[in-house]
Amino acid sequence: MFVDVWLFVLLGCFLLTGLFAFWRIFRKKEQSIWAKGRPGIRQSRDEQEQARRDFVANVSHELRTPVSIIKGFSETLIEDYQSLSEKQKKNFLLKIQRNSKRLNSLVEDLLSLARLEALDVTLEKQTVDLSDLINQIGEDFKSRLQKDTPRLCIDLPTEPLLIIGDSEKLISVFENLMENATVHAENLTTINIQASVDSTGELVVCKIQDDGEGIPEEELDRLFERFYRLDKGRSRERGGTGLGLSIVREIIEAHGGDIVVQSKLGEGSVFSFRFPIAS
Repeated sequence: MFVDVWLFVLLGCFLLTGLFAFWRIFRKKEQSIWAKGRPGIRQSRDEQEQARRDFVANVSHELRTPVSIIKGFSETLIEDYQSLSEKQKKNFLLKIQRNSKRLNSLVEDLLSLARLEALDVTLEKQTVDLSDLINQIGEDFKSRLQKDTPRLCIDLPTEPLLIIGDSEKLISVFENLMENATVHAENLTTINIQASVDSTGELVVCKIQDDGEGIPEEELDRLFERFYRLDKGRSRERGGTGLGLSIVREIIEAHGGDIVVQSKLGEGSVFSFRFPIAS
């Protein structure tokens, strides 16, 4: 009887030791995610100022083209309106419209720069249920899609995910990351959004994952720099200043959180960020 009791105690000890070891491995793996893929060291003021000057110079140069095209075709329409065929008039108007959109995109880039420069963010904090917020963002995103891809998948727990934050700024975080994937992730078919409470019970962890071509490892450290663009030529074609991820980083850190990125070429990217849970 005495031996049976000791065997039972030993078995229990082995079981507890095994569970503890498993928990340690799981925690170590979980923490390793946050040890890697963090934004690099922030640029110095001189580096930021030089990047800003380069950006303004580039945008000023790019503004000339659409402005010149709009000016030229509108003057021709006014001066030669009677002699132009309907087909020519429509063609001129389409060119004006296309370059007006390009001009608008460049202006939006400049506004993004101004917003980032003014991002001493005044947060209008309140209790926010991230589950409700993510579902709302997902519905809005799907309504804007003009085709079946990318497909949006949302994975959320049944219980609320409560944090203290500014819902409008948080919406901007999710929309920036999703827009970033749709614009820059080649061969994208699916975007996954996940959110849950981490193993400590103190943080809400969110992940936005895409199945695009991924990002070269050597570029990951610079992704969150202001004005940084992976492919400058393609970014210019599709619009964008390289400010989106900088804005995301600023907002998350203003909420007391942090963000990391994991990516491999051919395997897509995962942006993970976390916030303290509402007490």
